[in-house]
Amino acid sequence: MDGDERLSTERHWGTRVDALLVAVAVFVLLGSVWIWLAAMPIAREVVILAATIALVVSLVLVVNVFVLILFRLQRRITDLEERMVIPDEEGESPAEDRVIVVTLTNVERRILNRLEESGGHMSQDELRRVTGISKSTLSVSLSALERKSLIAREESGRTKTVILKKSVPR
Repeated sequence: MDGDERLSTERHWGTRVDALLVAVAVFVLLGSVWIWLAAMPIAREVVILAATIALVVSLVLVVNVFVLILFRLQRRITDLEERMVIPDEEGESPAEDRVIVVTLTNVERRILNRLEESGGHMSQDELRRVTGISKSTLSVSLSALERKSLIAREESGRTKTVILKKSVPR
C-alpha cells in the first residue's frame, strides 16, 4: 500500500471513529436528559441529584468528544498545510522557501493583491488608503506576512515601504 492509499484509509477510519464518538456522546446525552426529565416528578431529592449528576457527566462527555474532534481537525489541517507549498524554478521547495497558502486571511490576500497590482512596492500609508484597512489591522497583517516571508518593510524616516518578496497564486 503506497502513502496516498494509507493516508486515505487512515482518514476514512478517522472519520468513522469521529462519527461514532459523536453518536455515542449524543445518545448518552439524550439518555441522561430523558432520565433527568423522568425523575423530576419523583419527590426524592436523591433521585433528582443522581439524575442531575448523570446529566452533567454526559455533558462533559459531549464536550470532551467535540474537543477531541477539534484536535483531530487541527492535526489534519496542519498536515495539509505542510504538504501545500509553492515550488521554485527547479520544481523543489527548500524548507526555508515554503509558502503555506492555506494560512492567508482575507485581509492578507487583499494586501498581497494590491501590492501585485502596484508593481510589488507601496508605502504603508498608501496601502492603508487603497485597501481601506485600519492602521492597526494593517500593521498586524503586515507583520504576519513578514513572518511568512511574503513581504518586507523598509523604513525611510517616518515612512515605511512595503515590498512584495514572493507572489502567491490566487
